[in-house]
Amino acid sequence: MSISTFFGSVGARVPRLRLGRTAWITLGVLAVMIVPFFVIYVAEYQIADDPDLQPNPAFDVQGGSRAVTMAATLMDAEINDATWAPSRLWYHPLAYSSNMRNFQMGEQYAVSRFAGEMADLLGRDRGAGDTDPDLRRAKGALSFDPAIWSIVSSNGSVPQYEHGVEFLNSYNRRLAAGQARYDKIPANLSVFLDRINKDLQSQSAIIGLTVLEPGDYTQAQIQHMTDAERAMVSTNGGYFDSRASQVFYATKGRLYAYYVILSAIGVDFHDVLEQKHVADQWQDMIGTLRVAATYKKYWPANGTRGDSMVPNDLVWQGYLLGRADALLSVLTDTISK
Repeated sequence: MSISTFFGSVGARVPRLRLGRTAWITLGVLAVMIVPFFVIYVAEYQIADDPDLQPNPAFDVQGGSRAVTMAATLMDAEINDATWAPSRLWYHPLAYSSNMRNFQMGEQYAVSRFAGEMADLLGRDRGAGDTDPDLRRAKGALSFDPAIWSIVSSNGSVPQYEHGVEFLNSYNRRLAAGQARYDKIPANLSVFLDRINKDLQSQSAIIGLTVLEPGDYTQAQIQHMTDAERAMVSTNGGYFDSRASQVFYATKGRLYAYYVILSAIGVDFHDVLEQKHVADQWQDMIGTLRVAATYKKYWPANGTRGDSMVPNDLVWQGYLLGRADALLSVLTDTISK
């Protein structure tokens, strides 16, 4: 029997798939729905972590605060140049992007934290004067829940952040005109850095809860955990651990925003850094933050300890965060003396 005859006889015995008209219509409808879904996802998905981000020219004010300009630039870019994923509803493709949602929420948290420090510390006379009205409003607007969507557009998170950006810019214009305060003294910088340092430590603790497994804790340690902390502790799932992308990208967003803002703080407090002889240490800290903030993986893994096949990207991220945190601690101590 020839090869062609053999395969012909086999092919004759294999049942052929026959689709009726209804099945073809169903497949066509699914294709019409799914293909645009993925096209929109690919077109709008982005993790905007440019380490060389430049200030928005419309926000750059001669005589204003560089840090305020960069905070406004950062937030404006996420809500106007990108899609704000956290408040997208179920029918939008980016509602299913854990990476982008958590990255943007991490950024928003850090920017709102900075706005709060400006209102409560740096933008007041020796940290004890009246709160600047623009900074107070910026603090409130930028702290708005990032996932809120409203049929009344002015009540959603994006319009609130737009107001927050404008309040920051209004403060900066008044600062340049000599009508606002920016108390650039060593004591204020030291307190500010200490608070950022403590915030990074809290994020480091979250990474620890995600990386360590139940068997890594004693019963006494587990009993002293809060309910939220116990809920985070689980067996590591490698590439299929949903906690990995959530924690990795929330941390990345926070680190990137702090990198951008602290780089600008170094410009605002240049004289203080020179006075305290810590300019080199400052650049070392900024360099570490830059590496941590730009570390990116589309699908981060949370591999178990000693696994030679599946990496643990959170451990590497946690190391970089810890190094930046340690350098901040040294800077805080040195500047306060």
